[in-house]
Amino acid sequence: MIEFRISKDSPLPLHVQLLDELRHKIVTGQLKPHQMLPGEWELVEALHISRATLQRAWQSAMAEGLIYRIVGKGTFVAERTKPRSGLSTVAFMIPEYRDTFAMNLLNGAEQVLRKQGYHLLFASTDRNLDEENRLLADFARQHVRGIILVPVRSAQTNRTLTSGEIDIPVVLMDRPVNGVVLPCVSSNNYAGGLQAMNHLIALGHRRILFVARPHMNLWSVSERYRAYQDALHLQGLEAAPPFLIGGDAEMSSYEAYAMADHAEIAPLIEQLKAKTRPTAIFAVNDWMAIRVQQAIAAAGLRNPQDVSVIGFDDLDIAQYQSPPLTTIAQNAHLMGVEAARRLITLMEGDVHREILTLLPTRLVERSSTAPAIDSSTFSP
Repeated sequence: MIEFRISKDSPLPLHVQLLDELRHKIVTGQLKPHQMLPGEWELVEALHISRATLQRAWQSAMAEGLIYRIVGKGTFVAERTKPRSGLSTVAFMIPEYRDTFAMNLLNGAEQVLRKQGYHLLFASTDRNLDEENRLLADFARQHVRGIILVPVRSAQTNRTLTSGEIDIPVVLMDRPVNGVVLPCVSSNNYAGGLQAMNHLIALGHRRILFVARPHMNLWSVSERYRAYQDALHLQGLEAAPPFLIGGDAEMSSYEAYAMADHAEIAPLIEQLKAKTRPTAIFAVNDWMAIRVQQAIAAAGLRNPQDVSVIGFDDLDIAQYQSPPLTTIAQNAHLMGVEAARRLITLMEGDVHREILTLLPTRLVERSSTAPAIDSSTFSP
């Protein structure tokens, strides 16, 4: 049976996820023209969804010309045709659809593109460079008008983006790629990092630790750490090296952080038990901040009474932590909007002017940060 992947933990509606999976399998050639799809009840039982959800997805797919039905025989993959007159197709590629940040990127881009008469075809790269390369090549062969992409983090050099094979407009979101001169719309990660640090410093914290996964070559991460360094230097303080925990693979889902192996945070727990422990931690993102809160509890300490924590992103889950997480909010919806606008200007013949568009961030103050305690109570 053809495997469709959907997640009931995702903020995307189930019928949207299923429609995305169908598009993805058709675009990548996993489903061939006139190939028969599994029956409705077979899919309903396999995916644990309602028949109404499946029918809603399939109705949308038929409206897009992705599938067709033959009464008494079944549902089949349609022949791919060029877009209808006056309708152009834009590809939208992101690493995953499992959090609200991704959903807001998509909603922002779609809001602009659909108003301008563009059809949006979206796909997930699963944080895999080979999949990114394959999708880029497939979309280019299908003559999409343009591509919006959150690029995969990878040290490999075999990127289709740098090969010269893509001769259609491409706009990046969230992060630029070394060696790739393409327009990119991102948050101002440096300014956001300063907001986080200035908040902690204003609360009296001076012994602050920057905690991240080993992704310091990722532009957004390095910008946040640069802000950490500069904020401390302005106070006449020495910045500590980044405290790195976890593996090298880039992950951002709930499973990657909130349910990760306890051994992953063991070094941080030991650091928190030391007499020279930090009074505050700037976590590279909200998922890492959740891991930091777990480490604080495991060390027998309290957040924020003993150690304050600030994250970055303002994912929905941040407000439901105990205590709710202070964080730096990114405007993912606006990022999607601006990326779509930039792509439209390129598709209409404009040249690359402003390569990097930086969007403002804002401090969201909740209960995970508090004034610093007297450091003399634990310093040697």
